[in-house]
Amino acid sequence: MDKKTKRRIKNIIINIIIVILLLTAGILIFKNQIREYLTSTANNKIITAYKNNQTEVNIPWWQKMFTDNSANIKLSDSMLGILIIDDLKIQEPIFQGDSEINLINGVATVDYNQTLDAQNVVLAGHSVQGIDIRFYNLRKIKVGTQVQIVTKDRLLKYEVTKIYNVYDTQVEILEQHPGEPKILTMFTCDAYNYNTGIWEERFVVESKFIGEEKA
Repeated sequence: MDKKTKRRIKNIIINIIIVILLLTAGILIFKNQIREYLTSTANNKIITAYKNNQTEVNIPWWQKMFTDNSANIKLSDSMLGILIIDDLKIQEPIFQGDSEINLINGVATVDYNQTLDAQNVVLAGHSVQGIDIRFYNLRKIKVGTQVQIVTKDRLLKYEVTKIYNVYDTQVEILEQHPGEPKILTMFTCDAYNYNTGIWEERFVVESKFIGEEKA
C-alpha cells in the first residue's frame, strides 16, 4: 500500500470519527428535546392503538433508549381510557395502577383495582418527563376548566372546582366516599427539596362530574 493510499484511508477514518463525535455531541445537547419528541410520538401511538382496538403497542429499541417506555405495552390489560384537557394541551393514556412503568407510559389510577365508575377517580402523573408531557402543564389549570375522559364507548365530563396542595402524608385525597357526588382527583408531585431529594407536597386538582354521553 503506497503512502497516498494510506493517507486517504487515514483521512477517511478521521472524518468518520469526527462525524461520530459530532453526532454524539448533538444527541447530548438536544437529548431533552429528542426525549420530548419521541415520548410524544409514543404517546400518540398508544392513543391511536387504543382507539383502533389494538391490544398492544411495540416501541422500537432505539426510541426506548430515549423515552424509558416499555418495549411492549399491553393495552387490553390495563388501559382504561384517554384523559383530555384541551386548555392545557393534555392528552394522556390512563392506565390502571400506578406502577412506575404505567406512570412512564401515561397517567394512572393510584388504586390497581379502581375503575372510572368509582366515586373518586384518582389519577397520578409525573410532571418532569418533558414539556407538554404527562402532568407538566397541570399547574397552569384554573377553576372551571373542562376535563374529559374518553373510553371505548363513553365520554365522561368534569369541571375543575378545587386546586390545592397537600403534604405527601395527606392520603385523604385518595379516599372514597360512597353516596357522595362523583369527582375526579388529579395530582402530581410538587415542592421538591433539593437537600433531601424528596418531593414534599402534592399539587391536587379536584373536578366535579357533570355528565357522560356515548363516545
